[in-house]
Amino acid sequence: MTHVNIGFGTYRISAKSPQHLEALTYAMQNGIRLFDTSANYAAGDSERAIASAIRQSGSKREELTICSKAGYIQGPLLERVRRGALEVFDLVPYQEGCYHSIHSDFLKSQLSGTLERLETNYIDTYLLHNPEYFLMHTIEKKEDVEPARNEMNRRILEAFIALEEEVQAGRIKSYGISSNSFAKTPDALHFMPYTHLIALAREAATEAGSDTHHFTTIQLPINLLETEGLKCAAWAKANGLTVLVNRPLNAFDSEGMHRLATYEKPDEYETNREKLLMAADTYSLSELRTVVTDLDSIKGKFKWPGAAEEALQRQTIPFIQGILSRIPDQQVKSAVIPLLNPFLHSYLQEVSHLCSQKTLSYLHAQGYEDAGHPIQHYALRWLINRPEIDTILLGMRKKSYVDDALTLL
Repeated sequence: MTHVNIGFGTYRISAKSPQHLEALTYAMQNGIRLFDTSANYAAGDSERAIASAIRQSGSKREELTICSKAGYIQGPLLERVRRGALEVFDLVPYQEGCYHSIHSDFLKSQLSGTLERLETNYIDTYLLHNPEYFLMHTIEKKEDVEPARNEMNRRILEAFIALEEEVQAGRIKSYGISSNSFAKTPDALHFMPYTHLIALAREAATEAGSDTHHFTTIQLPINLLETEGLKCAAWAKANGLTVLVNRPLNAFDSEGMHRLATYEKPDEYETNREKLLMAADTYSLSELRTVVTDLDSIKGKFKWPGAAEEALQRQTIPFIQGILSRIPDQQVKSAVIPLLNPFLHSYLQEVSHLCSQKTLSYLHAQGYEDAGHPIQHYALRWLINRPEIDTILLGMRKKSYVDDALTLL
């Protein structure tokens, strides 16, 4: 078995969550050494969380490897761009809530913010974050591919020159690219070619006056159902680069999204549902009864747990809050409100269980054997055995998730 590390991916981590801070701190205290973040994760709050955990854990900065990224323009940053308060060159207006740029000026300003939020004076590895958004925005047909890739290479070269300058300034130690398109087939319109990247890095080093380039790392998705990226990973390893794998348990294929994890059936779901229905009937809350019965009727229709969580956050919970706001009797509210969180929590657990049953059947149909292990253990062991991979990035929002990862190692 090859030695593969586990890194802490902070995509959904927030400094405002005590649970997240506990998990980060615990990970640092128990041997997790690589932490992957980005300027746009929780609008910078994931970076703040890492800084807080370093203080709480008593970790020495030099013993940790911190990777951060830049490229996305979202949230408050996007609003500044739209108002004209911030000028960004080589701007890619990818979609309504997401713009993108890897222009040198933008990268350097983003790095300054990242260093401030992380409370450090250097980043170990700084990554261009999904630069293929330019390709996705520009390429609509095969004839568009060559000119778009030429322009992509120009943008990457300019970004690499800026990053070589930041190495000289001591603000980063190395750099690389995180791209979902590394995992596409070469004939895909939005495939991100990679075999020329070292040559671009050498050219950038020469332009910046460095003796050698500092392009060290690629990051891409690889998992049981997305294996095309192994070719890119093998190339990277053969050329001395470090390979970070993201989305080890969130897989996309022609059938959609699959969460590669086993979730046990919650014992309390039916009880929590019946308690809430009884309260709705007792206090004549017909709208609340409809919400509960509707949710129950569709619990088996979700393909992955995240879809159910998003539906609750965006639609169901605001609707329930509206129902509560129209209840004039405080005593009724006091009777109903304590029943809501247990129901919603166990509902998500029930949906997750049903999704994992579907995923298991799907994996069996693909020829995978689980041998009685949880899906996530099987999926992660499969990755741990890959010689092309250096580090698997796991989202570990709970202390128990950190323990699971440590057990696997």
